[in-house]
Amino acid sequence: MRPAASNQARAGAPPIATPWKRPPDTRLDRVLRWAAALTTAALCGLIIWHISGRLRSVGLSGFGSFYTILVTGYVLSRFLLAAAYRPPRDAGIEPRVAIVVPAYNEGEAVARTIHSCVGLDYPASLMEIVIVNDGSTDDTWQHIRHAASYYEAGRVRCIDLGSNQGKRAAMAEGIRRTDAEVLVFVDSDSVAAPGSVRKLVQGFADPRMGSISGLTYVRNAHHNTLTRMQAARYYISFQLLKTGEAVVGAVACCSGCFAAYRREAIMPVLERWEHQRFLGVSCTYGDDRALTNMTLREGWKSTYDSEAEAWTDAPTAYRVFFKQQLRWKKSWAREGPILVSHLWRSRPIAFPAALIATCSGVLSPIVATYNVLLAPAILGITPIFYLLCLYLLSLAYALTYRALRSDGMWKFAVPASFFYVAFSPQLVWAILRLRNGSWGTRPAVQASRTERTHSTTHDPEPEPAPA
Repeated sequence: MRPAASNQARAGAPPIATPWKRPPDTRLDRVLRWAAALTTAALCGLIIWHISGRLRSVGLSGFGSFYTILVTGYVLSRFLLAAAYRPPRDAGIEPRVAIVVPAYNEGEAVARTIHSCVGLDYPASLMEIVIVNDGSTDDTWQHIRHAASYYEAGRVRCIDLGSNQGKRAAMAEGIRRTDAEVLVFVDSDSVAAPGSVRKLVQGFADPRMGSISGLTYVRNAHHNTLTRMQAARYYISFQLLKTGEAVVGAVACCSGCFAAYRREAIMPVLERWEHQRFLGVSCTYGDDRALTNMTLREGWKSTYDSEAEAWTDAPTAYRVFFKQQLRWKKSWAREGPILVSHLWRSRPIAFPAALIATCSGVLSPIVATYNVLLAPAILGITPIFYLLCLYLLSLAYALTYRALRSDGMWKFAVPASFFYVAFSPQLVWAILRLRNGSWGTRPAVQASRTERTHSTTHDPEPEPAPA
């Protein structure tokens, strides 16, 4: 029997929202899930038929045919691997854990995160909570101290860096202030389900496991259409892309919102990661993808646990959203090729898919622009076939969502696919601005060293566009 968690707060501690509480499935829900799963399988069969038809008619002649077959095969492999995925089993282990929460100008949101961390179902004697204030210029530090005061002395360790030094510096300071075996990173605007940390650490029963990503939902999904599309995109990215990567032990990005790392895997690369430079400038974004990448390069495995759940806030305004996406694309454009450069050696079984994903991601804006704009204008070819392929792919995404979860968000996977492909040319601008470390939403004097904590909540690869 596991020891009691002993995470009770002092009297008067404020309650926190419980997004993890969901009503049980009805019989109709179960029927609809099976129907969605079977329809998804039928669509995958249609994809196979499409590839076979292309091979019979034109073989591999021409770039368009080659690209179509390659990308369609890659997408199909994600569905097949997702079907083979199983989350790490409960090995009954309870390593010493430190939850590190870097915070910069999060205001009262960080208090919600602190209360959720203390409320986790994990023995208090085996869990440290380290909150690092990265020189916030608002009242974040006051909220941190006030939230910590609800609990016994030392239960929540509060560290103030004094000046803004950037998210990596804040995370590194938190890592150095503890000697826990497992380091769990939680963004300061996120909350994890009570049993999530206990579930997340089970994958470390494998002595070669270096990092594990949890599943992140959008907490404010119902705010508007933009957040609904992001919610659908998040879930599909985790449940298709990360599951496929987990099967081969090479999840490319253990998301900054909620992920765990083995201390032994982090410490040899900590200095290099904290002070990473690329093209002669400091890297101020993409900390989660970079850290995962470095541990993979050292020979560690990474995986994904779909049963370890957390919730985070997504941008509600398009202006903020597009600036966030620019940062994420710059991160992917930097770390994607780096991953491919060593994965053939560190995790060869994962190399082919990573190579295809990287190449198709780079080509996606070119393919989309050609099919929708250039081909109709120059060659008089209507983009009906291209749009139909994109629709079938997005429908498969939506039905996969519905087969796994019944929260009403599945239908937004269809417009989300068109929406993300439509602004895929932003990747070109991201590549051109790789040396610019600006966060995009704060004064230039701070831009070179700062990165708001939720900027790396989730860092998916670009949507592959069908030819």
